[in-house]
Amino acid sequence: MRQIDGRGLECPRPVILIKKAMEEVNEASILVDNEVARDNVKRFGLNSGCKVTVVENDNGIELFLKKEEKKEESSSEDSIVVLIKSCYFGEGDPKLGNVLMKSFLVSLLESDKKIKSIILMNSGIELSTNNLEAVEVLKAFEAKGAVIYSCGTCLDFYNLKDKLKIGLITNMYSSVEQLVEAGSKVLVI
Repeated sequence: MRQIDGRGLECPRPVILIKKAMEEVNEASILVDNEVARDNVKRFGLNSGCKVTVVENDNGIELFLKKEEKKEESSSEDSIVVLIKSCYFGEGDPKLGNVLMKSFLVSLLESDKKIKSIILMNSGIELSTNNLEAVEVLKAFEAKGAVIYSCGTCLDFYNLKDKLKIGLITNMYSSVEQLVEAGSKVLVI
């Protein structure tokens, strides 16, 4: 089993280190020192088909990943990943941008397209924190099976991590992986 010390490393380094290790071995562990790193590594492991065990000890939080036999994957070729980079839709007057964003989210929710995930970056994270109308629409997306992700670096930058009202905290590496995997099924706003 490969052991990695990921304590003190900035996002997304712990995920990158465990990913590289799991490409070479069937079992690995990583020691991290914060909940965001723990959650990101755990999510990576589960999304990669690994059994993940989390143990907290005197040294920090240790995650053990073990590859499991691959199961038949359900087809997600019709699923769309949405990347929202701003709390406003378009450029110009913020009041209009706010109205348009709400209209966009409601229209997307009502469409017949399957939304796999919504990734919120930069000021887009305000949609999962400060914008209560948007939070309600995002809850409806979750109820339909979409996963809502907010960038941890962005939440820190805007000092909004403690105001997150819906979804999970993610990092740039995990977001890029989702976007690349989705290929042409990405909608960028």
